[in-house]
Amino acid sequence: MAVEDTKDKRSETLGLVKRHFENVVAGQGLAGSAMAWTLHWEGQSVLLLDKGERYTASRVSAGLITPVTGKRLVLSAKYGECFAAAKHFYRRVEKATGQTFFTEVEMLRLFEDEAARTEFLERSAKADLSGISEWSGQLQSGKGVHIGIRMSKSGRLDVTKYLSATRRYFEQADSYCQTDLLEEKVKLKEETRQTSAVITLTEQAVTANRLIMCTGATTTKLFPEVPDNPARGDILKVRIGKYKRKEVVHRSIWIVAEEDGTQTVGSTYDWNNRIAEPTEEGRKEILGRLSRLIEGPVKVLDQIAAVRPTMKDYEPVLGRHSKWPNILVFNGLGSKGTLLAPSMAKNLVESMEGTTKLATEQDYERLKVNTTTKQRPLTSVAQQAVAAVLKGGETVVDATVGNGFDTNFLAEAVGTEGQVIGFDVQRKAIESTSKRLAAGGLTNVELREQSHAELGAVVTEGTVTAVMFNLGFLPRSDKTIVTTAASSTKAITAALEVLKQHGILTILVYRGHEGGQDEYEAIERLLQEDGLQYEQQRIDSVPSRPTSPVLFILKKTVNNE
Repeated sequence: MAVEDTKDKRSETLGLVKRHFENVVAGQGLAGSAMAWTLHWEGQSVLLLDKGERYTASRVSAGLITPVTGKRLVLSAKYGECFAAAKHFYRRVEKATGQTFFTEVEMLRLFEDEAARTEFLERSAKADLSGISEWSGQLQSGKGVHIGIRMSKSGRLDVTKYLSATRRYFEQADSYCQTDLLEEKVKLKEETRQTSAVITLTEQAVTANRLIMCTGATTTKLFPEVPDNPARGDILKVRIGKYKRKEVVHRSIWIVAEEDGTQTVGSTYDWNNRIAEPTEEGRKEILGRLSRLIEGPVKVLDQIAAVRPTMKDYEPVLGRHSKWPNILVFNGLGSKGTLLAPSMAKNLVESMEGTTKLATEQDYERLKVNTTTKQRPLTSVAQQAVAAVLKGGETVVDATVGNGFDTNFLAEAVGTEGQVIGFDVQRKAIESTSKRLAAGGLTNVELREQSHAELGAVVTEGTVTAVMFNLGFLPRSDKTIVTTAASSTKAITAALEVLKQHGILTILVYRGHEGGQDEYEAIERLLQEDGLQYEQQRIDSVPSRPTSPVLFILKKTVNNE
């Protein structure tokens, strides 16, 4: 896709232009629809463009809004605030369209066993668990009893009905066009700060002041970094014998009881396949997980699939194009799109109007190469530094596997003859990484569910070519589980000892969370000790702020014996 700069081509387009809008929104999924409604309620004119595909991530979404998620049953950040905003938003759309598609529904989250129940209750002792209570009961008449929690502050959006109602509303207002946005047909003037029309869509014969890209999993040339981690997912429609629950049930999968007596079950996450077609592997995975909850046969009635627009850091992406500030992006909502879309759309509109600033973790700026320093994200800088040292067939360590991005990178870099040893204290991280590695067919990794502080007891001194640290907490997980100054300094000291001569160590330190600054200062003191005779490099985020990440790169070029 190419965007053409035009200093004075107005004469070429005047004859084609039929209408002018303040905003053109490309993509009518959860993000685009929320953006269109929010702008519309602000009194701004909007044109919605959409390809009209039958199966998109939004259209096959179950539309679940769930307060407690993940294997460790973590309460979603700012859930109460986001749930209230989403409920108000969807009720307002219902009133505008005369349709009903949002329902507050109770949900059940089942425990794996009694130990998981005890752990959850102990960990949640000080948390706000209003609307959450213990539960036990049957999923099927006459079958086994399960234990878990009941969640009442939760909901379900009939996404297909919501999107269809939204489309009809804007169609009736002559503000919807079923078409593919051809970006090579988009023309912009360089004077982007003037109030007159600056964007011309020649295919649609439209001019606009702003273009907001909400194109989901479809990568665009305007925002090629978004999404950077799309995941294909399968969903099954089934019929379960003697199934009795009306609540939505969660445990490694979710089960939604439909009005016709069938159940919708999902879903899978496949980061190695970006084709929105059902797979036999996806079907088997869902049925395998379902068999741990359900007794007796399950009849599969249908299977659908789509690709989610997910990001590596599991955060939405909002913001402006680096060159054309009147072109914006709203994407990366992932599996929480139904919950987050209304709040995120409001945030983006307010930032456009200059009344608020976008949160750093959601701002598109976090992904952009700095135009002055040409700095890429520090995660990429760390990987590039390590790649320059590795030759393949070597042993390397990922000291904090997290969601497995560095682990996957290392496994590919050392090849089938090499070995990766990965550490993480969280079972969720180990499972997520295992799944990512399996999707890529990578089998040269040993994952250990233990602290990186124990690295020295596991890895032999002088045998490792590279060690990577990504400190902080696991995104979309329990933010109270973090690396600490004590454990990290012990692990880094051990890492320096296990490195071979000319080996490399990278430490990416996040300072924004509670305890992050203390951890950073302890690491900085450690690396300044006279006894550590290594070639060192420090790379700060640009712009550098007191809470922004810092990358340390150490190369073992001097024999410290």
